[in-house]
Amino acid sequence: MDFITVLIILLGIANGGVYYITWRLIDNLQKLVHPKADRRNGIKADLAITAEEAAALSKSSDKASFFYTLFLNITAVFPLMGILGTVMSLMRLSGADDISANFGMALRTTLWGLIFAIIFKLLDSMISPRLDRALDESDYLIHEHDKEKRNG
Repeated sequence: MDFITVLIILLGIANGGVYYITWRLIDNLQKLVHPKADRRNGIKADLAITAEEAAALSKSSDKASFFYTLFLNITAVFPLMGILGTVMSLMRLSGADDISANFGMALRTTLWGLIFAIIFKLLDSMISPRLDRALDESDYLIHEHDKEKRNG
C-alpha cells in the first residue's frame, strides 16, 4: 500500500476519534444547559446560574467548538489528500510498465479520499444541529447571567 493511502486511512481513524470526542463534549454541554434552558422554551425552570456554572458553560462551549472545528477541518482535507495522491502517482510515470501501477495508486488515493470525505460529511450532518442548539442555549444562559450581574 502506498504512503498517501496509508496516510488517508490513518487520518480517517484520527478524525473518527475527534468525532467521538466532539460527540461526548456536546453531550456534556447539553447536560449543563438542559435544566436551565427549559425556561427559554416556556417550561418553568430556574434561569439563574452561578458564576461557576457560567464559567463551566463557557469552557465547555469553547472546548466543543474547538473539537468540532478540528473535525470539520480534517474532513475538508480528505478530497485534497486524494488529489495529492493522484498527482504524485501521475508525476512518477516514466514508462509503460509504471502506468498501470501508478494509475492504480491514483485511483486508490482518490477513492479513499472521497470515501472518508463522504462518511465524515454525513456524520457532520448528525452532529452539527446538536452543537448549534447546545451553543445557542449556552450563549443565552451566559448572556442572561451577565445581564443579571449588571442589574444586580
